[in-house]
Amino acid sequence: MTIFTRVLLNPGKRRGRELLLDPQAMHATVRALFPPDLRTDEGRVLWRLDSSTEHTHLLYIVSPEAPDATDLVERAGWVTRPAQSVDYQPMLDRLRTGQEWEFRLRANPVHSEPHTQGPRGKVLPHVTVAQQTRWLVGKSAQHGFEVLSHSEFSPEGDDEVVVHQVAVTERRDLRFRRYDSKHGRHGHVTLRQAQFDGVLRVTDAGLLRAALVNGIGRGKAYGCGLLTLAHSKV
Repeated sequence: MTIFTRVLLNPGKRRGRELLLDPQAMHATVRALFPPDLRTDEGRVLWRLDSSTEHTHLLYIVSPEAPDATDLVERAGWVTRPAQSVDYQPMLDRLRTGQEWEFRLRANPVHSEPHTQGPRGKVLPHVTVAQQTRWLVGKSAQHGFEVLSHSEFSPEGDDEVVVHQVAVTERRDLRFRRYDSKHGRHGHVTLRQAQFDGVLRVTDAGLLRAALVNGIGRGKAYGCGLLTLAHSKV
């Protein structure tokens, strides 16, 4: 079973403000909504915070079972607006190859720079909109979709270019402290986020279902990787 949950957060409450400002606190709070024996073999806990205005902040969660959000709503939301949880499976079962959907994804676009010594390279963030867009387009096939595109001529009129129907609508760097168990100390972490809004076409429904319940890219514990779909108006 997969559950989709929505919680409206209240920035007027102290705990609400703390969660909006501290991704480490939000990570711990989201994990605390579930028991320690939560099984994640068929899907992990994903979350994303969407802020449409200064006062409207929606926390979306996809999880293998329903969260217990009672305390979260009392301390950081409105008791008159309880958490809304629905079975996500009917949505997953509706996916078919060839369908077109509007999508939103907040991700941590990175690449690995080859290392001169040893097999592992250094992980670096993509920093420009063009780099981040190419990252998403390059990732799409392995997750069962393609970003819709069309061709148009360059401003000079002599070259035809491919334009993908996706926009990077928000970019920000998250900075927080995290405990490093390997070295036994706290360290500073910077996580670069990019929010993508666009239109996709399903190329492999099974792979896309897996992406919806397991996420895309890195930084999933800190609000990255959750892909959501809506009926396309295109």
